[in-house]
Amino acid sequence: MAMNSDVLPSVMTTAEARRRGVLVLLRNGTYVRVTRAVYVVAGVDPEHPDVRIAVAAAALPAGVVVGGWAAARLHERGRTGKRDDATYFDGLDRSGRVHQPVLLLSDRATRLVATPYRRLVRSGVPVEERQRVGGRLITSPMRTAFDLARLSTREDAVVALDRLRALGLIDPWGLKQMFDDRPRWLGVDRARQALALSADGVESPQESVMRLVWREARLPVPVCNATILDDTGDMVARVDLLDPGVGLVGEYDGAVHASARTRSADAARQERLEALGLIVVRATAEDMSTERGRTAWRVRLRRAYERARANGGPGRWSVR
Repeated sequence: MAMNSDVLPSVMTTAEARRRGVLVLLRNGTYVRVTRAVYVVAGVDPEHPDVRIAVAAAALPAGVVVGGWAAARLHERGRTGKRDDATYFDGLDRSGRVHQPVLLLSDRATRLVATPYRRLVRSGVPVEERQRVGGRLITSPMRTAFDLARLSTREDAVVALDRLRALGLIDPWGLKQMFDDRPRWLGVDRARQALALSADGVESPQESVMRLVWREARLPVPVCNATILDDTGDMVARVDLLDPGVGLVGEYDGAVHASARTRSADAARQERLEALGLIVVRATAEDMSTERGRTAWRVRLRRAYERARANGGPGRWSVR
């Protein structure tokens, strides 16, 4: 029997292969097994986020809902229209090295086995908190935020909430109401803390982390992505973090800032800000990736804050 593998899915279960009459493909190397009774086409990266979602969601019983980072990834794509890998939600922890399993939500009566690709949480999902996206049953944006906030580490939760807020997918007040309505649910107290630490206007996970480290320095809560104007009202720069009370700026230098041209532009930009009376403190991945680096950066930040306060507050600049 001739078979056209081009029309076959990239992820297939043993039961599906038997139904299609293509079990031979699971034996001849066309597909390789990644977990019990689940196979992927040879050559496909089994650790790719979309493949991990497909593997985790393969042959789910009725009523099981995909949530967490996987649902957030699909909602993000729906909002941005991007179909490439340029998404915040990639299923990696903040180190970028550890793969997180896909969250599956079900009632207690559903029989489902946890695997390295699956994290099973016995938690009901009402009909109004479900959506079907790309053929998959996933949690709504608000329920996705609710679960990410209560089931993630504080830092991961804040990063996720910042992104969902920036995409306009969630209402913070509505999310707070969900917490208040379910006070005994697992992780709700932690979720409330993450929501209190989240903010609007954040444009990258690195900015979220830097803001958390800033707040750990016990300084006033900064404004995210503020636009600085000079004394004539002309725009000077858009800065990552700003304490408008004293004129302290926090800037994150990611990989995009590594080229000589970009470093030169950053230096000129910083000179313009400092000429207006602002104090600028820069951070890199090395500053944020370890507790030692974060401690050192907090010390630098507090010293800069004291210098900014000694300058007497706002100088020849304003915020739009």
